[in-house]
Amino acid sequence: MGQDPNFTAYKAKIPSQQNGPRAALRRLKNDVYSAVLFPYGVKRHEHLLATCDRVDNHTYTCFLRAPAQLATLAGPVMDFLGSPQKTGRELELLMFACSNGAEVYTIASWLMQELPTLQFRIQASDLHQEMVDRCIAADYSADEALQSEYVSRAFVEATFDRKGDRYIVKPAIRERVQFRQASLLDRDALEQAFRPADIVTAQNVLFHMKPAMAREAFANAASFLKERSVLMVEGMDPDVRIEATKAHGLRPLTDNLRSIYSETRVHTPRDWWNYYWGTEPYFPLRKERDRRYGTIFVRESGR
Repeated sequence: MGQDPNFTAYKAKIPSQQNGPRAALRRLKNDVYSAVLFPYGVKRHEHLLATCDRVDNHTYTCFLRAPAQLATLAGPVMDFLGSPQKTGRELELLMFACSNGAEVYTIASWLMQELPTLQFRIQASDLHQEMVDRCIAADYSADEALQSEYVSRAFVEATFDRKGDRYIVKPAIRERVQFRQASLLDRDALEQAFRPADIVTAQNVLFHMKPAMAREAFANAASFLKERSVLMVEGMDPDVRIEATKAHGLRPLTDNLRSIYSETRVHTPRDWWNYYWGTEPYFPLRKERDRRYGTIFVRESGR
């Protein structure tokens, strides 16, 4: 790909979340602000979640959105599943509500780079056919491809081919993925279209649903978990997540839990309590902390 001026420009305009004195000062200010207003924020957010309408006009979808979650996927998750790359069996992933495909292609690219001997197949779906068509096209603007604060040159070069000012997902990555239209709330149609998988994801979609609907969608997603499997479910009302993961016999995977949660909050406004999709800062004294802040849950064999 060579020197990509778009990449260089993006890295210049997006401040690093992790390094340097300015980033450290910003984190300190945010931590103080959050700590002082945490009790108010929790009460305000709980009221908002109980009373507000949900609308599907906000998304956290972008390429390389949460590298700590990806590192956990390629490490502890694979260890839990029994290192399929060593057994030679094909790993099956089922990804619901995939939006424009950024997360799907990110996971495919990441696994291919980190675990080159792993055989895997991803089945992905979205409610809207126009989004499915976009996923299949695998053609993205610089804004879409380079949006994440964590995006790296190595990831861009491994994931995309350049065609003019467009970023096209590499054919080898696209070959690992299939897309189709499906509703996470239509259990009968889902059962006709998909089979149980080793890893199931339903990320940043359930917070767009009121609790009763979110519980139904969660149950539908969980029904596709194999006997020993993993559910990735970032972006969900925390009390519903605690309740639903218990009800379905899922245990939070605690590896890198705080790092993952912190990364997924990178675009959350400081006044997070004013947005139903906002998430509270990590607070270690919260009850059910690991379930509340966890994004990766495992189903043990025989559960």
